[in-house]
Amino acid sequence: MNKIEKILGFGLIFLMILSLIIDYPYSALLITIFAFVLSLIYCFLSFKLLNINKKDSTEKTSSLRNTGIILTGITLSLVVIGFLFKFLRWPNGGYILMNGLLGLIPILIITIFKLSKVNSEFYKNMLIRILIIGFFGTLLLFTKSETLLEMQCRNFPEYIEAEKNLMQDPTNKELERIANEERKKMHQSE
Repeated sequence: MNKIEKILGFGLIFLMILSLIIDYPYSALLITIFAFVLSLIYCFLSFKLLNINKKDSTEKTSSLRNTGIILTGITLSLVVIGFLFKFLRWPNGGYILMNGLLGLIPILIITIFKLSKVNSEFYKNMLIRILIIGFFGTLLLFTKSETLLEMQCRNFPEYIEAEKNLMQDPTNKELERIANEERKKMHQSE
């Protein structure tokens, strides 16, 4: 894996875990920046990032493999955006993450199949990348939004209760007003 990819990926995971443990300034902003940059790298620079290998030159790769590299980059980008949306409890986060993880399944199967036929460094790196991102994506997918809310705002039980009520009935304007008031109180006390 590339050095910048490791820094961004493990930095993103570290910032997410750290924000669950302590409340630090600009946590959501830092998490968003790390996820956004990593997602952009996967989406637009996947051909260079995923195809770095001293033994294989880009002239020797088939068009099918090149297409697979690009689709893998787009899928990994989608999973990272799903991380961001799900973790920050933005709308449709679980849906984006689930679609990205479903897209990783055929890529994982093809990678394992190709690795069993050809013992290549390219497929080993691809498998490691898919397993790490797939593991954290699956872990986050099966974490309930209420659990994330309780972990992120554990010092503000009134806000947690108001937000949970709003999650149960998102069209209720009164519950939305109460949740917004509790959010303002929470931000003022920080």
